[in-house]
Amino acid sequence: MNLSRFLKSFPYFLILYHLVFAWFAYEYVNQNNGDAVKYWFTGVKMENLSWGEFLQPGTSAIYMISYPLVKFLKLSPLVGCFLFSAWSSIGFWRLWKLAMNALPNRWLTFFPLILISLLPNVHFWTSLIGKEAFLFPFFVFFLEKMYQKQYTSWVLFLSLFAIIWVRPHLGLLLIGSFGIVYLFLSKNTWQWKAKLATILIGLAGVSYYLLGKITQAKEGLFQKVLNLYAAHNEKLKSTSAYVPLEEYPYPIKLFSFYFRPLPFEKSGFLYTVLSIENFISLLLFGFCIYLASRNYKAMIQHQVFVGILVFLLVYGTVFGLGYANYGLIVRTKSLVFPFVFLAIFLLLNYNLSKNESKLAS
Repeated sequence: MNLSRFLKSFPYFLILYHLVFAWFAYEYVNQNNGDAVKYWFTGVKMENLSWGEFLQPGTSAIYMISYPLVKFLKLSPLVGCFLFSAWSSIGFWRLWKLAMNALPNRWLTFFPLILISLLPNVHFWTSLIGKEAFLFPFFVFFLEKMYQKQYTSWVLFLSLFAIIWVRPHLGLLLIGSFGIVYLFLSKNTWQWKAKLATILIGLAGVSYYLLGKITQAKEGLFQKVLNLYAAHNEKLKSTSAYVPLEEYPYPIKLFSFYFRPLPFEKSGFLYTVLSIENFISLLLFGFCIYLASRNYKAMIQHQVFVGILVFLLVYGTVFGLGYANYGLIVRTKSLVFPFVFLAIFLLLNYNLSKNESKLAS
């Protein structure tokens, strides 16, 4: 098959593939209930609600989006899943456009990106009515503008605002991870770094304030989060998908968050699908280590790449503390897909560019 023709058609196939998961998401919610039911006001008498009362940070933002779709348009939950899935598909489209504009048309080059793009769980969780589907494109927009060095882009700031408004703790992780990396690795003047530090402190302050407001942290935000994690893990012990992350040493905790369950570790169809996906992810991780080891001196100076690594490390650490359940873990991991995709893309791009320059010399 002609590779150029395939690559041109693949993004369209990927969007259709993604939209199919909207139906699976709808069926899953029908059978198992879940947050999507609440977000779509199922069983709620909406005449007692006003749209304006949802103009608040956190979960209320999703209610605000759903309210007119349910109240005025009378759309069904199935249509709601398709709408959220269609919105999140923009993220997949933008990532592929980024890769196609930079990488040479070779099967071996695009195979890792094709493989990771077809893994089912990210498509499933970003097709549900909820925060993951809403935030997914904003993470892509943020990374895209960082890669393009468009630091003053309104798209970047709008994306950051959306992330901070809906999930301020994720905003803190983004600001902290990428901000620290850019302050240390950037070769700009100290005046530029001082301005960046001021902006980062301001954004972190807003995120901290919103997080405190959402969690109602009267005893202090840090203590509130620890209490929530402890209560969360205690409740999760009674679930069939419980995994004792809080008992593991740190390296095993991080490994379990990103790569478990592995094949034959758990039984059942859903666990089989998840374990095969985790095994593929582990192989891709090994492939990334190989590519990075070949050019580690250059890659540890690449600001976006190092920012991604720091973010993934912090993300796995934070959520590995309080999400001791395989279902919650796989749902939470859906938002790191853009970071993993871009990390693989950057490694492929740098290795190919280096090899081509060697051939030309």
